[in-house]
Amino acid sequence: MKMKNRSIALITAAILAASMVTSCGKSNSSSQTGHKWENSETLNEWQKSLLESQGLPTDIEQLSPTQKRSIQHIYEMITYLNDKYGEEFVYAGYVEPGLMDEETLYAYPKQYGAEGGKNTVEVTLNENGDFTDTYSNMDVSNYAEKLIGDYVRSYFKSDEVAYYMSNYNSNINDIKDVENGNFNWNIGVQNALFFSDKMFKAEDLEAFVIQFTKWLYEHKISASNIFKIVKNVDVNKATSAELNKYENLVFLYDMSINQKNVLTSTSQNRDIKRYDTEEYINKELN
Repeated sequence: MKMKNRSIALITAAILAASMVTSCGKSNSSSQTGHKWENSETLNEWQKSLLESQGLPTDIEQLSPTQKRSIQHIYEMITYLNDKYGEEFVYAGYVEPGLMDEETLYAYPKQYGAEGGKNTVEVTLNENGDFTDTYSNMDVSNYAEKLIGDYVRSYFKSDEVAYYMSNYNSNINDIKDVENGNFNWNIGVQNALFFSDKMFKAEDLEAFVIQFTKWLYEHKISASNIFKIVKNVDVNKATSAELNKYENLVFLYDMSINQKNVLTSTSQNRDIKRYDTEEYINKELN
């Protein structure tokens, strides 16, 4: 399952053609749609800092035409994010335009941090020559994370359980499109749940996983889930590294669900069991 949101309009053929020329070392001053890239013969401090962090020259005369174009476009794209949302974004990556790729900036809001890529925002050009971004999808992610977290906490009512959404992707552009917690299989998430061995045994997880699968099915959420019983750690205070240490693992249960299939396996039996989603729900939960 891809973890980066790709619900962005395709770049038009005119922009793609112009990008191909640029990739061969020629500079372009504008797209052939609405947006016009700005050309500058100087670099500001933000651009110099980014170039230095990438091990590139901070003297514009020492940059290749492609590098010069890229640093100008990167700055314009991140400035668009900063201005649109009135907050600071941090550069996280950039893809040059090519035959198979849109020109894309990856960034994350400084106030939230990267969180392992979960908060990554993409900026591209749409077919009208305007910048588009995926920041609004964070509302969808945050809503899904809270919904799942509330269910887990209400089910166990225990401090010996910790829940994290480690990543997500979504084809939902607005939280208003999610009615009554029904995501209509248009979101995919990665969940990690940790349980203290002081209170939980393998059979407790096995019983919960069945109910959790039903809950995800009812909300039409595609999810890859890992459930771990761990020892020697306080699950709500331990770091991710401590929670994931192999020597602290007591029992592991993997379960994934999408519209078509449910897959399960455990640390006691690593053979993956595959079920038709509808059949699994009808057999196991009715």
